Amino acid sequence: MLRQVFIVLNDKLAYQRSFAKGLDVSIFSNVYQKVKKVALSKFGPETGTYEFFEYKLSYITDERSNLVLLFVTGLGDEFKDVEPQLKKFKKEFIEFYGEEFTKDGFEIIGEVLDPIVDTIHRNLKPKISIVGFSGVGKTTTTRLIKSEEIPMQHIPTITGEVATIKIGKLSFFLWDFAGQDQFDFLWEKFIRGSDAVLLMTDSTLENLEKSRFFVELVNKAVPYARFAVIANKQDLPNAMKIEDIERLMSNKTYGFIAIDPNNRPKMIRIIADLLDMDTKVSPLLKPLLERENLMDEAQKALEGGEFEAAVSLFENISNLCLELGDDSLALDFQNKSVKISRMLKSLSIQRN
Repeated sequence: MLRQVFIVLNDKLAYQRSFAKGLDVSIFSNVYQKVKKVALSKFGPETGTYEFFEYKLSYITDERSNLVLLFVTGLGDEFKDVEPQLKKFKKEFIEFYGEEFTKDGFEIIGEVLDPIVDTIHRNLKPKISIVGFSGVGKTTTTRLIKSEEIPMQHIPTITGEVATIKIGKLSFFLWDFAGQDQFDFLWEKFIRGSDAVLLMTDSTLENLEKSRFFVELVNKAVPYARFAVIANKQDLPNAMKIEDIERLMSNKTYGFIAIDPNNRPKMIRIIADLLDMDTKVSPLLKPLLERENLMDEAQKALEGGEFEAAVSLFENISNLCLELGDDSLALDFQNKSVKISRMLKSLSIQRN
């Protein structure tokens, strides 16, 4: 997963873009000095990597100038996957700016370069894997994230499904694996390269005990991946309490009810939390979280009989939907706003 992009020109930080938590700018200069010793040495390679705690810095240099382009990813990201994107970025950067970046006083305008960097991020988008045994709600959760119709009857997933999803303006790979025992020989291969793994359980002691197998598998196959347990079916009478599940599984656990379409914002927040993403470090996520918060406020306004406030909130939500590219959802909220406005106007006429 691409977490950050840095451009250093003549030993000065000329550009930075963050998609998730990574290196703090206050320590970047010290880390860069260590990278520079190798990257810009007389016989240094054009490309290479440097590991710093839980992050991997992949770099590429330009031999004609004191230019270093750096990508910050997780330790589990393979350099063979990152290197082609580094070379592509360098080529596009040089073609875009020509000889300008070698001149004194050159300054990078972020708004101009951001679209190129966003394309690189899409090519190095995070891989999120949902694992668990059959019938625990993996496919239901996948469809919830994708905003598809939620299946009320369990249909076993055959081998697995892979989808590219968008959360806000960010792109992700979402892998949903078959949970039947006959496919267990594929599980380790499928989860390789995952940035985050969600272990789905049905919150029963029997299933949780059995699911501890996946904890061991993840630790073995993707030791650097972010990991959490999703305790699904918390609405059932035999569901264990979250604190008991967390103690049993020895990992962060989130309670969940996947068949409730209103829980999509909660799952999005779980993914953002797991990948260390928030609106401060990832502005592309901001409109989405703003929309989810406004939706909560609108629901409370309706429940409290504050209809004029609800109209305003629905209009704001519709505008955010348009910004996020959800045209059909934008129209839905606009229609809700119009209907309530008409209702208020009708009531006003009746009173007069």
